[in-house]
Amino acid sequence: MQLTAKDVRLIELLKEQIEVEKRTLNTLAKAEDEAKETAVRLVFMQMRLDTWKHQKFLEGMIDMLTQTPCDEWSAKVSRYTGRVRLERHFEALIKDESDMVELTSRALELIEDPLAEHLLLHLKEEEEKHTRALEKMIDLVKQAPLQSRKAQKGTDIVCETD
Repeated sequence: MQLTAKDVRLIELLKEQIEVEKRTLNTLAKAEDEAKETAVRLVFMQMRLDTWKHQKFLEGMIDMLTQTPCDEWSAKVSRYTGRVRLERHFEALIKDESDMVELTSRALELIEDPLAEHLLLHLKEEEEKHTRALEKMIDLVKQAPLQSRKAQKGTDIVCETD
């Protein structure tokens, strides 16, 4: 796929951000390993996992922008099956997320330590956000074109020619 100057700059920026995420990840992993107190370790772990997720997400963004399916039939079949699979997994994930919120709510009723309560409340809020974010992301994925590059028609596949 022929990238525009804007695409090249975007990918450069994403790569720069990935490097920052990697540096931060290493710093957080070291801090987590060195932490003696459990609460401090948990905070570093939370930050480390978020940073790792960001790094992997950005790497995926670069793949999405640069990898082009050029066989229209395969691209459409892959798109359909991938999106059906995503939706099926999503249904199970929604149930699990709901169970996690319920269990965390029950634990919050029993907890007396204010720091532990704050950490569990943060976890519960994240679980609640996951469901909303996943629903929106699934809708966007279902609407997304086969490629990030636009062709004359939305169903066209843009391929490089030699």
